[in-house]
Amino acid sequence: MTRAASELLEQLTKDDRLAKFAVSETGFLFDPQTGQSFTLNSTGLITLTQLKRGDDVADVAMHLSERFRVSQETALSSIEAFLVQLGRYL
Repeated sequence: MTRAASELLEQLTKDDRLAKFAVSETGFLFDPQTGQSFTLNSTGLITLTQLKRGDDVADVAMHLSERFRVSQETALSSIEAFLVQLGRYL
């Protein structure tokens, strides 16, 4: 995983901020710390839901790989891109 994605995930976990994100079943994300809200696509929703419950990135990539029938490398790349994009707005 890229350094930027790893650092963001580490910071979100360390601050317990990830656990505080409110995420609906339809992909609506609310960050109570900033008051910002976002709409997630299905990949982002699965990724964030699994990360919030404590799954590691490898497990999330495996799930995405199976669910969307892509390679684990593609799934991992999608997770990294999602985290980097999320980090730009937090």
